[in-house]
Amino acid sequence: MLSEITFRRIAVAGALMVAVSALASTTAIRGTLVPPVVGEALRLALASGGTVELELDEGLELTMRDPQLAERLWEVRGRHQEDGRLVVEKIFTVKDGELHRVTYYCEICHITTHEPGLCMCCQGDTDLRELPGE
Repeated sequence: MLSEITFRRIAVAGALMVAVSALASTTAIRGTLVPPVVGEALRLALASGGTVELELDEGLELTMRDPQLAERLWEVRGRHQEDGRLVVEKIFTVKDGELHRVTYYCEICHITTHEPGLCMCCQGDTDLRELPGE
């Protein structure tokens, strides 16, 4: 019979193997946003000529639909699904070959958020900021 300690070590090792496997399956692709259509999933146009349908959470989708970012080159990271969609986990803009994180900042309240919209505190406008790095 396995001791409690041995059982826990095996469980932890199994969890680590699953985590490493998930990280290995993460894909990064670059492209420009196909002009979005209301009610349809966003698509990224690849340099190779194809497109990829993106599955995004609400915050990432709001950011990618921000008209201020309409012409940007994007790098999206996520996991490919069997149906060809990419479940997006992280997004970046690419400027001069470097990745930038997209944030929105309220000058009045000094609050940073990760999706466009009014400041959660003062309800004033937030400013788009693209910060170098991951």
